[in-house]
Amino acid sequence: MSIVSRSRSNRGLSGGSWNHRSKEVTELRKGGQLDAAFALSVERIADSEADDYDRAAYAWCLIALVKQHAGDGKQQKLSEYLDQLRRFEVPVSDEMLAEHREKALSLVDPDRRAIESARNLSKQGKHEDASRIYADLDANGKLAPEDRKAWGWELFRLIKGELEGSQDDKLSPPVVQRVKRNLNTYLKLTIGGPDLLHSLMLRQALRLTKGEQLKLLPFLRLWNPDQFNDEDFDRQLGKDGKTYPSLVEQVIQTASAEAAQSDRAEDRHFMLPHVQAAMKRFPDNIWLKFNLTKLLRGMGRIEEALKLAVEFAREKASEYWAWELIGDLVPNDIDLRRSCYAKALSCSQDDDFVGKVRLKFAALLEENYPSEARFEAERMIAHRARAGYAIPRDAQSLVERLAAVTPNTTDRAFYGRLSDAAEALLFSHLPWTDACLGDVFTVEGRDGQKPRKRRRIYVKGNPVAIELSLPDNHADLRGLTEGAPIRVQYEVSKSEPGRATIHRVGRRPDGAPMDILSFQVGVIDHINREKSLIHVVVTRNMDGTCPISLFPGQAKVGDAVAVRLAQHDSKTGVRTRIVQITSTNQAPPPDVCRPFRDATNVTPSGLGFTRGDIFIPPHMITAEGIEAGDLVEGIAIASFDKKRGKWGMKAIQAKTIARDHYDFGGDDDDLE
Repeated sequence: MSIVSRSRSNRGLSGGSWNHRSKEVTELRKGGQLDAAFALSVERIADSEADDYDRAAYAWCLIALVKQHAGDGKQQKLSEYLDQLRRFEVPVSDEMLAEHREKALSLVDPDRRAIESARNLSKQGKHEDASRIYADLDANGKLAPEDRKAWGWELFRLIKGELEGSQDDKLSPPVVQRVKRNLNTYLKLTIGGPDLLHSLMLRQALRLTKGEQLKLLPFLRLWNPDQFNDEDFDRQLGKDGKTYPSLVEQVIQTASAEAAQSDRAEDRHFMLPHVQAAMKRFPDNIWLKFNLTKLLRGMGRIEEALKLAVEFAREKASEYWAWELIGDLVPNDIDLRRSCYAKALSCSQDDDFVGKVRLKFAALLEENYPSEARFEAERMIAHRARAGYAIPRDAQSLVERLAAVTPNTTDRAFYGRLSDAAEALLFSHLPWTDACLGDVFTVEGRDGQKPRKRRRIYVKGNPVAIELSLPDNHADLRGLTEGAPIRVQYEVSKSEPGRATIHRVGRRPDGAPMDILSFQVGVIDHINREKSLIHVVVTRNMDGTCPISLFPGQAKVGDAVAVRLAQHDSKTGVRTRIVQITSTNQAPPPDVCRPFRDATNVTPSGLGFTRGDIFIPPHMITAEGIEAGDLVEGIAIASFDKKRGKWGMKAIQAKTIARDHYDFGGDDDDLE
């Protein structure tokens, strides 16, 4: 702790201003009266009462005088004050004074003056000139360890300027070379971390990898992945409200992907513990799991890799490469491998990407499906020829061996017939659940995306069906009409319990249309003519809406209806959808709708209440001429009172059948 900081602490504890006599010297020095301040400090330290505060004030004056005369060329005075400053012994506890004393003493050293020049150039934004000074000093072996970091910051500013001056990831070759050279120079400084500068340099290197202009793995080895800052593990919230991966995730993902593709076993061994550590920190990052799978495969740990690949594919079941990876991990199980490649091709037919898996699939078809094998191989060859790519020898050889066979076109149906084994491997732990096909709806596109059509899937639930959805063009839904009985294997998300994913769909020949949605009896309690919606209450815990057009007839409040319901999760909670509605002669539950016959009171504001606490709205009181004490009969339905936070009953029909039936003003509660 420095004397200055200690004195501030003492001043704070005393609750008042600090009045040590050295304060006068400090004020004179800071006020520009340096000679007067120095003279007074010399007088004070000669005093028998002089203490560390007096001596510190004297030293600060010497420092200021050395700086002054180092710049004005008065060598005799500079020499005199330097000599005094050298003889001054700084208390061990005053680190700040010791640091500034060393800087002042260094001003007479040409190398130190060069450092000061570099710092001044940096302040002027001339980072290239500043960096050149540091480089010259380093080349002559005269760069002090404490100045390496200052040089590191100059290199960072140079790199940042280069990258920010380029559009997107398109960097010109000269820019790339300069950035790489500066990154390499930085690594040779061996600054290390955890440190802000060290992390910032890693970010710049990561930027180059996005344009495939730098391999991150060799850089990371020298950077040392054990030197991340705590902040490097924090995910970032973007201006668009989305959460983006932390620096650690981005770096480990990129470097591990490079290691998985590397021919060097030591690269995989180097990255393995770092990927495993990152997975523990970020268990929801499936790309770390994907890269770990490929690392394990490269290390020959196939069983571990396959287990991870299956877990990964469950989360990315619609991506062809997830299935291709599993197929690659079961080389000895021909049927399963073929099934995985078939499933991969059912997910994508984009020949720009699936050429390799198509060729692997064709090779496995040769024995049992030669016509289809030739078609797959020729399709792959034709695409590569159009794109100007070389034709793999394996593909050409396969076509030559099958020259006598007539090619037979493959399609999604063909892939689907061969995909069962692959799907069973992933989803055998999930039960088949009865379901029915719903209607098609459109999801509006966001951020320039096109609208998407999806198909509702109603899955058997308790007490009502669960509404999920799939893309309308899903291969297993083709040819099916609304209401068709199907069965599904689906999984509820562990991280988001309100979300579920349908993994497999199968037909249910013994089922009937909409058979998993049983009818339930409710009552129409409201009709919104402006929005053309009907609202139905089924129980006090369940209600739903549907378009008026869905009701076969003239709907009116109070009608008993039979409805088929399904529930789905939304941003506002669980919502209930009326899938089908029709009239019924069945009576709703009495706590939902019932007739009443009871004495009624009317408040001065025109609100009606029966003795059984059924509410009669003011407009009905007025229309029917109901008065306090009347015996009223009608129909009441369940109604939720938002102000009181509880359910009650509200009349939808009411009429007086007897006047003065009950005296609400008397003490006798008996009916007359």
